[in-house]
Amino acid sequence: MATLMSPVGAQELERFEPAARVGDLARKRVALIWNGKQNGEVALACVGERLRARFPQLTTRLVRIGYGIPKDQLEEIRSSFDAAVASTGD
Repeated sequence: MATLMSPVGAQELERFEPAARVGDLARKRVALIWNGKQNGEVALACVGERLRARFPQLTTRLVRIGYGIPKDQLEEIRSSFDAAVASTGD
């Protein structure tokens, strides 16, 4: 009998509680977080368009991240935006 081993090894993930809902999005700043997977930016562009159509004073910005979000980048996103939408693509 063969033994299957993962080449990745064990990973410990940090868990986060979901953020509280923002409420009215008028005049808010929304990060559109994309990890670089194919077509994720397309989905986020559509989400951004729909949000701006509903809330004309809303601003959005695509934010590219790598695998996971480094703590310094997470803090920058938290301090620069009121809300975020994330997509992984595929």
